[in-house]
Amino acid sequence: MKEPPLNLEEIKEAVEKIHRFATAGTCISSVTHEMNNHLGAIMAYAEMLQLETSPGEEAHRVLEKIIESVNLCSHLINGLNTLSKRKEELVTLVEVPEVIETVILLRKYYLKTKFITIEKDIPDKLQPIVVNLPKFQLALLYLLINAEENFNQDKTAREEKIIQISAKEMEKGIKIEIKDNGPPINEDTIKILFTPFITTKKEYHLGLGLYVAKKIVEEHEGTLEYSNKHSFIMWIPYDNPFSFHKARLNNHSEIR
Repeated sequence: MKEPPLNLEEIKEAVEKIHRFATAGTCISSVTHEMNNHLGAIMAYAEMLQLETSPGEEAHRVLEKIIESVNLCSHLINGLNTLSKRKEELVTLVEVPEVIETVILLRKYYLKTKFITIEKDIPDKLQPIVVNLPKFQLALLYLLINAEENFNQDKTAREEKIIQISAKEMEKGIKIEIKDNGPPINEDTIKILFTPFITTKKEYHLGLGLYVAKKIVEEHEGTLEYSNKHSFIMWIPYDNPFSFHKARLNNHSEIR
């Protein structure tokens, strides 16, 4: 049976919550810039102090941990900042494993609190691809969140909650698969998976995540499909509109 669309009151409540998040999002650029400045200062002092200690000393090991944590925080902040960029700002060549790692990092705390394990099957050597990075990262984030939330639909207790993420080169493009061991999606819901404003979830959900993810993938002239093996499969070709856009920009720069 087809899921009913959200009623007006549910939409109003969801929009109010999303508006609060969006308002907070307008501060991201400014806040992340300031945080990176402070992290840079911590890194500089830690590295200076490290020069005054020998590798075997406890203080040296502690400073190494501080530097490692600062690098991790900086990576997390930069990943968050990428999501907040305007859609036309960052068409670039990306390493897919790095983008996937960033998306996982953005959800690390949630995954930990919900006892969800991430299993990865991603080769170290994947051909880089030109994409609209903020949009590409957002599409991956929506798919990961969808897999997380599938466990909330599960009425049975599971010993393990596992999300598997794989990536490989296929048909002159990149194939990324996100699969969970939660309950299967019923046939009626599969038919409307990518329909906007239809959702089986509550709280602040508007039923737009999968719709937007598919729209982003199609803007790259790729495909996004649901497999009967409980997984979403994204494919993006190396030759896509953004790769041509990047090439035109490069040629224009050379001419200038």
